[in-house]
Parts: sequence; C-alpha cells; structure tokens
Amino acid sequence: MSSNHDFAPCRLMESDSGEYSLIFDDFDDYVDIFDEQGWEGNGYAWEGVVQVMLADRVPEILDQIEFDSETGLFSVTARSDDPLLEVAAVIREATVDLDVLADAIARAEEQGLLD
Repeated sequence: MSSNHDFAPCRLMESDSGEYSLIFDDFDDYVDIFDEQGWEGNGYAWEGVVQVMLADRVPEILDQIEFDSETGLFSVTARSDDPLLEVAAVIREATVDLDVLADAIARAEEQGLLD
C-alpha cells in the first residue's frame, strides 16, 4: 500500500474486506467557490467535480471506482489503491488551482452531475 502522503489532501483507508476507500472532507476552504455557482460544497458536489475531471483525464478509472459520498464526506471505493491515486490527484489539482475547481463545478452542472 502506498503512503498516505500520495493521497493528500485525502485519506486512504483499507477495509477488512481488502477494499480501499478514499475520503475527503476538508470542504471549508472551497465552500465559497461552490456558493458562487449556487451549489453547496458538500460530498455530493465534490463527487460531480471528480466525475467531470476523471472523465477528461482518465475515463477508464470511472469503471474501477464506486462513489459512496454523503453530505459531509466525499468517499470513493475501489478494489486496489491505484485508481484512488488518480482520484486524489484530481482533488489535489482542484484544491490547489481554484480556477480548475470553478470550471469543473460549471461543467458538472452542465452535465447534470450536481442535481
């Protein structure tokens, strides 16, 4: 298993069944960007952002992961940690470059992923 550092700003957890979960819940710094576009910056909204970004960059990853978010938590599971590295990479990019995040929110809304 890779070190948690590779997954920042997310956390990687391994379940007893051997599946991996990637968790992200540090929404506070990004709520305003969602707010400006009329959305709550919750786990479901981050799910839409991640779907749009992965579809652009590594669409095959979408077949290897399962979203399991809730209001206060973005969560995705997979059988190995490799696809979760890609998920962490797009979340990291969106949290480092707020223009990328704003664009992904707009595109997720256009595609109906924020409903």
